[in-house]
Amino acid sequence: MRRPGSPVRGTAPAPAADSQRVRRLSPTVTAQLHRYNPLAFVSRRFLPKGWPDFIKQLLIFALFDVAYEGSRALAEGQRIPAFRHARDVVDAEKTLGIFHELNLQHWVLGAPDIVLSVANWTYFNCQFTISFVFLVWVYCRRNDSYYFIRNVVIAADFIGVIGYITYPTAPPRMLTEYGFVDTLNKTAVNHDTVSALANPYSAMPSLHTCYALLIGVSGVLLARHAITKAVWALYPGLVVFSIISTANHFILDAVGGATTLLLALTLVCSVTFILRRRPLPLHVPAAPAPMLPQYATAGETSSAAA
Repeated sequence: MRRPGSPVRGTAPAPAADSQRVRRLSPTVTAQLHRYNPLAFVSRRFLPKGWPDFIKQLLIFALFDVAYEGSRALAEGQRIPAFRHARDVVDAEKTLGIFHELNLQHWVLGAPDIVLSVANWTYFNCQFTISFVFLVWVYCRRNDSYYFIRNVVIAADFIGVIGYITYPTAPPRMLTEYGFVDTLNKTAVNHDTVSALANPYSAMPSLHTCYALLIGVSGVLLARHAITKAVWALYPGLVVFSIISTANHFILDAVGGATTLLLALTLVCSVTFILRRRPLPLHVPAAPAPMLPQYATAGETSSAAA
């Protein structure tokens, strides 16, 4: 006979047993889903602080880029002073004996086509593509150094915008009376294509040079292989060669870019020192000397006994 309350043979398990079995399998299924989730894999493998911090860094650069691009509106109506400043730069370089941009460009135009192709490709990719990829690599592989480099980039952009507003300067490619040639117009990606993304009168200072020096020095310090260090050591020279040979910057623009980097480093180091400085400890008075134990003399001992 069947006991009261006992399940009948051949019937399905009670719903309570099913829920217990599901709960028993849930941790395993969850672990498997987490293990094979591509987003979780990327976070574990490449992102030292997870997706939230990585997205936060992207938003910081996105917001700053919007502000940076918005500053281009201030360049409207600055054509006349920009060309006057460009000619002042030419006169200054002639006085200093360093006006060699035309000689370099003429040599590049007469060299094999690969030289001009490398110069055009480097100029177009160094400031944004290479810099962005390098920053992502530093974030993923050298995370402790990323935040300092990020702050220097932002500070350099801030200083550069001030320079573009206060001293707008046309690039050499716009001074056709001197014989400069816009080499990017010989490629599919020319200045007509990117004109909506750049301030046309932002030659002084050269942020291409600023970024290249920062990334080159950082690459040498952070890379572990000798060949990689050598590549990053040569990178700033390649960038300066490209910006001058393509008639997008003067030599003094490159000097201004190096100066911008020094100012940005000084600013970031100063702010970091101020924020991390700890107040000096307050003066603590010296503790009084401990009282020496007083021992009773023989006379005191006898009188106490009496």
